[in-house]
Amino acid sequence: MNGSSLVKNESREAVLRAAQQLNYVPHAAARALITGRSHTIAVVLPDMHGEFFSELIRELDQCAHAHGQNLLVTSLHGNLAEVRRILGLIHGQVDGVILMVPFNDARARLAPLLMTVPTILLNAPCPVNGCPALTVDNAGGARQVVRHFLSMGYRNMVHIAGPSGNFDASERARGFRAAVEEAGLPVHRDIAGDYSERAGYLAGQLIVSRSKRPRAIFAANDNMAVGCLEALTEAGVRVPEDIAVAGFDDIPIVRFTRPPLTSVHPPIAQQGIEAFEWLVKAVNRKPDEPPPSGPRERPLPTTLIVRGSTDPRAPARPSAQPGR
Repeated sequence: MNGSSLVKNESREAVLRAAQQLNYVPHAAARALITGRSHTIAVVLPDMHGEFFSELIRELDQCAHAHGQNLLVTSLHGNLAEVRRILGLIHGQVDGVILMVPFNDARARLAPLLMTVPTILLNAPCPVNGCPALTVDNAGGARQVVRHFLSMGYRNMVHIAGPSGNFDASERARGFRAAVEEAGLPVHRDIAGDYSERAGYLAGQLIVSRSKRPRAIFAANDNMAVGCLEALTEAGVRVPEDIAVAGFDDIPIVRFTRPPLTSVHPPIAQQGIEAFEWLVKAVNRKPDEPPPSGPRERPLPTTLIVRGSTDPRAPARPSAQPGR
């Protein structure tokens, strides 16, 4: 069954015939005890709701298939405290872990918990206990939005922020504020949000209720931007003629909003590929080999996809998205 060269061909064929007739399937757990390998990679995400996580899971699944690995996917349900319970449950069952922890206090909370199996962090503030961290340039993406607004002549801007304590959201807010300050413009107080469509909708209602409205809105993710678009449309606000709107994540649905949404495209595919390739190298490393070098220290660059929600000259027809 293991393809050993010590077994005669006649014996192997007889055993394989019997296994097929009996519908025998090797016991994965028993094999793992003998070989020390489960051929399974765990992917632990902060949440699994929304198109962003669907895109990431799809990419990691393709990587796993290409490398002959199985994928075990689970969620923290937005609570970093869940890490201890989940790592305890999967201990001994996986060869490596891809752990997405976009929380500002991830370093302090994770340090005593990380497993002895190879682990790579996604969207974490920094490496922890020798585990590399692969991040996206969230601040740079927000800067791209502000520069685009300025190029369109939009100078009065407001930011719908993501949840407090979230590293990605903090970086996007930081990049937005820095770019606005560099332009010599006043920085308005952020409107609080939680990445949900409802938060964006309520923020949009708040904006249209004000006597002095901003000329452009940057939402920290596309879900909130879509909710905000709905609130503006209900209020009779023309987008982008009266107020321009941009988001972040470039999820597939934003090509089909009315108007199509300008959004920052993060390199989801590249992030998944680089994380998986590093993990495979770490898992396959021989005891006398040095650990593989970590992924690039600089965050992966983002791309601004300009559509009709900020530029009335942009094509109305949905366009192809990078990497999809």
